[in-house]
Amino acid sequence: MDSPAMEELSSGDERPEPAFRMYALRKPLVIAGLVVVLLAGLIALGIAGWRFYERSGWPLPPPDGSRPQSGSFSAYLCDRNSTEVWPNCHHRTATTEDRRAIEAALHALPQIRDFHFESKEQAFESFREGLSDDPSGLKVASVTGVDDMPESYTGHLGPGDWDALRRRLEALPGVSNVYIFGDSLWWGMADIGIKLCPEESDLYEPCRGRTKTSEREKAAVLDSIKGLDGVEAVYFEDAAHALEDSRRILWNGLGSGVGPRALPEAFYVKFDRPPAGADMEKLFGRMPGVAQVVSVR
Repeated sequence: MDSPAMEELSSGDERPEPAFRMYALRKPLVIAGLVVVLLAGLIALGIAGWRFYERSGWPLPPPDGSRPQSGSFSAYLCDRNSTEVWPNCHHRTATTEDRRAIEAALHALPQIRDFHFESKEQAFESFREGLSDDPSGLKVASVTGVDDMPESYTGHLGPGDWDALRRRLEALPGVSNVYIFGDSLWWGMADIGIKLCPEESDLYEPCRGRTKTSEREKAAVLDSIKGLDGVEAVYFEDAAHALEDSRRILWNGLGSGVGPRALPEAFYVKFDRPPAGADMEKLFGRMPGVAQVVSVR
């Protein structure tokens, strides 16, 4: 005859004991709590990494000093594409006599350091090179031909009254319009710039559909910079400095509608020997949070 204890064991009541039931209920909560703690730790680690760099003095703020008194210009000639667009053309294309007069004026203007003539073919090649890393730009290039490009005189500027120069050139017969660009405030201070995704990121293909670069992503970019050979200095540019720089570069007021929320923060790096731009693009271009890699030169 079975004992009462044996009857209890064979009764078929397999309900968990209270302690086991409590563990079964708590286990998912414990795991969820660990996941939250882990995620919080990773986020804190990223923020701590960026803050560590800030406290260590690396990266540096943008350097103080004299602003560059240099830039570049392009004086475009009237052709069949511009005669109806630019009032300066007076419904006519630039003639050989016009070009001689333009070249004489360019030689005489003291603000101009040097200049050269750029043909339609050369302009088209430069146009395609400038869009080589932009998938949307390549679509534009595919429907644009050599004949769509304007001829121009292009050169470098030194100190002087650039407004007066622009007015003088645009008054010459055969000149449709003149664009002037100031050299970046980073000219001579850095070799490459690594731009980060801004708050309004639609202007940058890698940043579309995402938020501003996180502090963890900034720290990861800095870690990669730290591993490069020949780094002399690393600077961090905030949106306010980027706005100042863009206003200097876009001297004619181009892009004046772009606000600080659309301007990227950036790291600028100075090397003992300037690296190849393609190498820097390959290293940083696909990193999360990177909008664009540019050569200051």
